Amino acid sequence: MPTTTEFTQDTLADALSRIVRIKRVSGNEHEVIEWFKAQFGKHGLQFKHTGRNLLAWRGQGDKRLLFNTHTDTVPPNHGYTRDPWDGAREDGKVWGLGSSDAGGCLIGMFHALLSADFDESKCTLMFAPTCDEETQGEGFEHFRNEIPEFEACVTGEPTDCEVCTAERGMFKLDMRTAGKSSHAARPWQGDNAAYHAARDILKIEALYEGFEERDDLLGRTTLAVTMVNGGVARNVVPSEIDWVIDGRTIEQLDNAETIKRIKEAMSEHTKVQREKARFGVWKRDENDPLVKCACSASGKQGVSAFGGVSDAWWNDKAQGLIVGPGFPKLSHAANEYIEEKELFRGYQIYKKTAELFLET
Repeated sequence: MPTTTEFTQDTLADALSRIVRIKRVSGNEHEVIEWFKAQFGKHGLQFKHTGRNLLAWRGQGDKRLLFNTHTDTVPPNHGYTRDPWDGAREDGKVWGLGSSDAGGCLIGMFHALLSADFDESKCTLMFAPTCDEETQGEGFEHFRNEIPEFEACVTGEPTDCEVCTAERGMFKLDMRTAGKSSHAARPWQGDNAAYHAARDILKIEALYEGFEERDDLLGRTTLAVTMVNGGVARNVVPSEIDWVIDGRTIEQLDNAETIKRIKEAMSEHTKVQREKARFGVWKRDENDPLVKCACSASGKQGVSAFGGVSDAWWNDKAQGLIVGPGFPKLSHAANEYIEEKELFRGYQIYKKTAELFLET
């Protein structure tokens, strides 16, 4: 049976170092899933395995709290100056890809599941490490339907242990600007799509800077042009330029309205090729019992907003929040790390939040 003994910082750091050494870029989470299955079995936990998702639990009561975070990582970027998967413990830190996003949450939640003290005849604590959060596919958004109904869900993301009750919506637009090709030596014979694209891209900057809508917690809707591609040869005036807009939205200026304004601002040369609005604005009441328990467990007086998007969006009914160890600025950054003391603090917050919530 699971233990309710407090784990040490050293134990948590060793476990995190182990899973960092497992390559788990989105779509390749199989090895880390097997590691968790072995740990669940070792500690006598009940669990189920579907695809690249797991659910483990303690208790058989009707009051259910879910811990959810993701096993996958992005690929390492070219800025790494050390092995992304070394998992080294140096200078009070665990180093490596996914150590902060979201390895600290994985290890903290798992050990909180093992050690939280609650009445298992009345309550159930569940832990779902799921895949594909960094992309889109077969993770929590689908596995959610296989999890018993829960009263509340803690989503694990690196928030510097700030308790977050909101995140902005997100959309991506694939844009195409059209022109007419010609030889670069005779540009007057063509209609340069690059120039039209440049002018429309600058309209996106002006549009974003002119947004006046504000949210007290989430701030403002933002727009960023993130990719520009075009041209077939160095001596050919391009007939097409493809570019991408990343939008992050608030309720006062949501995905639909922002996309509408973008379309209205574009010249006749630029059209939207594809819209992908996967996430809307997600918010929860700061007075919900789960939020109060997490604030008490973390010693926080108030709540914050999560700066990215997460699988919290797929928790569309229950109480919820986002919290976890790790600095947000290190997510997807080169030479990622998490401080061991921060890892331990996250574990303590998860454990105490579960105990407070399940005893109420």
